[in-house]
Amino acid sequence: MRFLSLDLIRYGHFTDRSILFRPEAGLHIVYGPNEAGKSSALSAFSDLLFGFPDRDVGFDFLHEARDLRIGAEIAARSGARLSFRRRKGRKNTLLEGAAETALNDDALAAFLGSLERPVFERAFGLDSERLRAGADEMLADGGEIGQMLFSAASGLTGLRIASERLAADADAIYAPRRSQTRSFYQALDRHDEARKAERALELNASDWKALLKEEREIDEEIDTVQDRCRKRAARIAELERLQRLRGLVLEIDRHVAALAELEDVASVADETGLALETLEADRQRLQATIAEKGGRLGGLRRDLEALKVDDALLERRGDVSRLGVESGLYAQAVEALPARRLARDDAMAELAGYAAQLGLSSVEELESSSPNAMLRAELEQLVEEGGALAREKAAAEKALAEGRQALSALEGDRGEGHLVDPTPLRRRYEALRPDILSLEEMEALETEISRRERSLGASAAGLRPAIVDIFALSQAELPNQAELRRHRDAVASARKADGDSARALTELMDEEARLSTQLATEGERGPVPTRAAIVAARTRRDGLFRAFAEGASAAQSYINAVEEADRLADGALDDAERVARLGEIVKRLTQTQGSRETMALRRDEAAAALERATADYRGLFSRLAIAPAEPDEMIEWLRAVETLFVEREAVQSLRDKHGAALRRRDELLPALRALARDLGIDAELPALALCRQIGTALDRLSERWAGAREREGQRAAARQAIEARVSELAVLETRKAEFQKRYTVALGRFGLAPDTGLAAARAALALRERVPPLLASRERLSRETAADEARIARFEDDARALAETVAPEMAADAPAEIIRRLAERVEIHATRATRRETLEENAAVLQREIDALGVGQENCEARIGEIAASLPEGVSIAGLAERLKMRAGLRQELREARRRFDEGSDGADEAETRALAAGLDIAACRQELETLGSDQADDNEAFETLRERRLGCRHRKEAMGQGQSAEAAAFERVSAEAEARDLAREWVVLKLAGRLLDSALDRYREGRADPILAAAGRHFRALTRGAFDGLTQAYGEQDTLVLSALRAGGEEVPVGGLSDGTRDQLYLALRLAFLEDYASRNEPAPLIVDDIFQTFDDDRSAAGLKALSALGRIQTILFTHEASVVEIAQRELAGQADIIRLER
Repeated sequence: MRFLSLDLIRYGHFTDRSILFRPEAGLHIVYGPNEAGKSSALSAFSDLLFGFPDRDVGFDFLHEARDLRIGAEIAARSGARLSFRRRKGRKNTLLEGAAETALNDDALAAFLGSLERPVFERAFGLDSERLRAGADEMLADGGEIGQMLFSAASGLTGLRIASERLAADADAIYAPRRSQTRSFYQALDRHDEARKAERALELNASDWKALLKEEREIDEEIDTVQDRCRKRAARIAELERLQRLRGLVLEIDRHVAALAELEDVASVADETGLALETLEADRQRLQATIAEKGGRLGGLRRDLEALKVDDALLERRGDVSRLGVESGLYAQAVEALPARRLARDDAMAELAGYAAQLGLSSVEELESSSPNAMLRAELEQLVEEGGALAREKAAAEKALAEGRQALSALEGDRGEGHLVDPTPLRRRYEALRPDILSLEEMEALETEISRRERSLGASAAGLRPAIVDIFALSQAELPNQAELRRHRDAVASARKADGDSARALTELMDEEARLSTQLATEGERGPVPTRAAIVAARTRRDGLFRAFAEGASAAQSYINAVEEADRLADGALDDAERVARLGEIVKRLTQTQGSRETMALRRDEAAAALERATADYRGLFSRLAIAPAEPDEMIEWLRAVETLFVEREAVQSLRDKHGAALRRRDELLPALRALARDLGIDAELPALALCRQIGTALDRLSERWAGAREREGQRAAARQAIEARVSELAVLETRKAEFQKRYTVALGRFGLAPDTGLAAARAALALRERVPPLLASRERLSRETAADEARIARFEDDARALAETVAPEMAADAPAEIIRRLAERVEIHATRATRRETLEENAAVLQREIDALGVGQENCEARIGEIAASLPEGVSIAGLAERLKMRAGLRQELREARRRFDEGSDGADEAETRALAAGLDIAACRQELETLGSDQADDNEAFETLRERRLGCRHRKEAMGQGQSAEAAAFERVSAEAEARDLAREWVVLKLAGRLLDSALDRYREGRADPILAAAGRHFRALTRGAFDGLTQAYGEQDTLVLSALRAGGEEVPVGGLSDGTRDQLYLALRLAFLEDYASRNEPAPLIVDDIFQTFDDDRSAAGLKALSALGRIQTILFTHEASVVEIAQRELAGQADIIRLER
């Protein structure tokens, strides 16, 4: 899949920005400085292909999230194309064209396949941080191939560490070897202890019943005491209620008597009192306000009389303001006028000097005879042309002299004598060149063969078990991988069965020994009345009873038998727990013995099966005469041997090439000796030395031949150059005569003598160039001087005329001072005028407010009179408001007292309560309350005693239960079982996860290692510019395949020995190899690379750019902010690089 275009319609800070990708380009480079939008464009690929996130879009800071749009046109490898858009939303987010018609959700399936967003971003996205992390992980893993390949393919890091962490977590839960630090065994111990406690926690029945009876009796006594307390509390509450209600009755009577004294105003409403109180307050408030405002009005009128304003001056305020503005210009003119007059005079003097230098009598003549711009330009051009012509003639004369001198030197140097053309000899040598190259390779082949034979022998000897002669080993003698795995599984299964049966047998033997010990311990405590002993005693007793009934003389024996049977029965009851425990021990011992015998048979069968599986496994290697190691180790051993076979085939191929080179050397030697004799050198040298000698002789002969030809060419060229210089001087003379005619005419038109030289004409032009600016400056200064003089005169006349009108005493002052003082006076009187207007307006407002307050006061007095006229006869208005207010308060207090009476009487009638309260003997009531309180104290003490007895009873119950109940022990056992199940489930999950991860790494290494490593070696060689020849793999310390880099000289360098930059290049080579492998089998997504060359120097960056552009099947898009990367790409890739620039 390739992107043909990317449309950032509304995304990030982009609006309607389209990025086109050139289809034929090998590498697309998106360049932009910081803040140019590279991050937005980079993220747009994921959002476009897989949709926007539901939350935290991250690029909606300019456009609303619901308005975001991205579009693109993409093409598949098959040629299919699709133009689409993506919007933010939950459904129908894939759109077609500008009309935004909804597409099916699977429209991209043909282009993406099963690719998802996380896989795309990790596998097809690479930045400097991921590149550094991948390189660091290679160092941490020691170059283990499985981890490196999987990391490079998926973009995931830390997989081997994750696998080890999973194994450690699983081991912390469970391992075959018991340890108190493992959580499963901790739960198992808690389960066993809980089971023991559950069996041991049994109570004595009779003691338990006695405790229950005592507790029940205490509870009954507590109920009796509490019943007496409840009845006593009811009587105390009744007496206290009567005392309280008696006080409320007296309070009600007092309020009724006080209201009777106000009977004369009974017909007057409470509202009348409130109205009188309000009217009296309003009248007093209005009187005070009128007095206060009248005082303020008098003050305002006095201020108006004292305020003086010059209205005539204020009428001329505009003239004063205008002249105040002009005073600044007046001051500037007065200050600048002398300088302008001086500058004007200087300009006139300078113009007079120029006129004298040009031979003119006056400035007016200089001004009238000034040539126009066209004449000046013509003369300037002729002066420049004359100077150039003179320089050309001088240069030609100098070149002619130098050419004649060089020709003389060449004529004197004739070199060596007759030389032979080396071309035929060179052709004979070049015809032999391919065979000569094979001779040069022969030495390298011998070195490489020797090195590889030593490396192959060392690798074979380093295997465990070791191989003495790898070249003598036949691949047919080795078992295949499938057969070896089958035997490994069989041995592992047999070993597991043997170990499981051995552990189970050991556990059963331990359990049997423990039960036997318990049985012996119980026997040491005395005979146990077992059921069999009781049955035997009763049988004997019954037999004696029958004999006694038949008249036999066995009375005493019968009595003894009865006592013995009763004793055994009583002992059985007393030792019921011991009897049950002993029976359980005997039962479990019998079961354990049977299980042990069965397990011993299984153990023997498992041991025999393990011996057979081991013998079959060892038989696989019987023809090799080696002692095989463990099956897993031998699987890796077999892989290593297969790798050595590949290396052995390479060594055999190198040997064949070396033999062919030897044959070509024998055929080549006669031709080389004949060529040496023709060149006049020793022909008896060894082949390679002879080749080098012939090459040197040919080079030397070619140099002499080329030197002779070059000197002849130089002589011919010198003669031609002399002839050219002579012709050039003739042409220059003709041009000079023609130029002199035009120059003389131009001097006359310019006003200069015909014999004026170029230097004098250039000086006259310079003087004439300075005259026009001086004339313009003189005219400007004259105009400005006249304007300043007119401005000064006008300002002074206007200032004095204004002073004579409004302030004659100032007429003799300076004009600027007149205007300044008048402006100050205008400001003072303007402020006074404003204050006068404000005072007049405030006085009018106060007068209107006083008139309105007077009307309100009259209305209040009229309303008070109306209320007085409406009162009943004999009721005075004086103090009426206070009396009515007191009556309202008494009525409220009476209502409150009656409310409290109703709440405290519990619904009793007031008359009945009055009768009870009247007959209440206060002294007797208090005495009865004291008696009831004393009785209550006695009952409280009795209640506390009963509570202490009940608490002691409960403590004895807990003591009999030994601080823990059987239910608690059972709960603890069930809890431990649940925890053990959860731990077992977690252990299985961790083990499965670790094995899945390990198998994925191994499977990927086995299936894709060879082709990917070959491609990675090619990329690594290109990235390091030939410093490394490729990659190789060998077994490390723990028999794991590890990767090494192979230098151009043949030295192997492990991953840990590489520099940081070289490890970055190695990880990049692996990533590129994976992408090529993926592209060969799938529709590849574009590779998105973000600034991975930040830590690369220019050479490494150039190599990296070439490697990225070489991924022909995969479109590669590089984002960068470094201008140097763009310059390197343009230099190294030329048309293969598609440079796309983003601006801020």
